[in-house]
Amino acid sequence: MRPSLPPARALLLGLGLSALPALAEQSGFTRLDTDGNGVVTRTEFLALRKQMFATIDADNSGTITHAEIAAARAALPQGRAAQSDDRIWAQDANKDGQLTLAEYTSQTRGFDFADRNNDGALSPAEFDRIARFLRAAQN
Repeated sequence: MRPSLPPARALLLGLGLSALPALAEQSGFTRLDTDGNGVVTRTEFLALRKQMFATIDADNSGTITHAEIAAARAALPQGRAAQSDDRIWAQDANKDGQLTLAEYTSQTRGFDFADRNNDGALSPAEFDRIARFLRAAQN
């Protein structure tokens, strides 16, 4: 059963904190489709999540803390900082207050939501649909 349309902020978090709005242009599809085969696979999407993890993990400790999440949010353009931590910390499987890379990449709700035909890849049409949604959510 396909999940209902989540609130915009929850979807932004599920897609990866704040990187997807910047990628929500057609050039973003090209940047995510690293092998140039015309679709964005889950592997390519996870590569983005890994890059985001590395960016948020400011001290290169291999974990993301509450303070690092707050700092990453503070660096966002105004208007995107006030988001709930619930979806982020739901990934903290051992509830130790830190996210490992494995925990951070274990859930791909945003990808799953965008993949309307459940084929494990985002077509340009699926990407465009989610890009339009993200642009509308920002306004």
